[in-house]
Amino acid sequence: MKKIFGFLIKFFAFIVVLSIVFSGAAYCGYLYITPSSVISLKGNPSIRYSVNSFNRVIKVETDESNIEISNMVEDLSLNNKNISEAVQRTLEGISSGGYVSQYNNSGFTLSISNQDEKKANDLMEKLKKDVQTYLEGNSEVENVKIETAVNVTQKSTE
Repeated sequence: MKKIFGFLIKFFAFIVVLSIVFSGAAYCGYLYITPSSVISLKGNPSIRYSVNSFNRVIKVETDESNIEISNMVEDLSLNNKNISEAVQRTLEGISSGGYVSQYNNSGFTLSISNQDEKKANDLMEKLKKDVQTYLEGNSEVENVKIETAVNVTQKSTE
């Protein structure tokens, strides 16, 4: 009887640990595939990045009107990249593709939509610094201006 009782305790302890590990893995997976921020690189063309809680790009959208830019962005393989790297790769693609002249006159706006104002502001500061560093080091885009905007969205009550 003692052996059966000991076995049952170990078995239930194993089940509890296994369920905790599975729940943690499922939650991390949920966080990875769920967008927490939308970052827009607005100009001509406009590009939108859906970013998860880990600042990884999970989806990139472009204006449907410009097929060349859509193909260029698709060729960059930005999914699962850090958002800073994705924006830099996009700027490099725009620069190497000869699309910089469209930005030289008007510049572009980098905006972030997020429910957490602190996270949005922190991410914006990092992105702004990274983009300005890139722009300063690239002579083709030296006349491009950058504006930034942070939009705090309301949490849904679903």
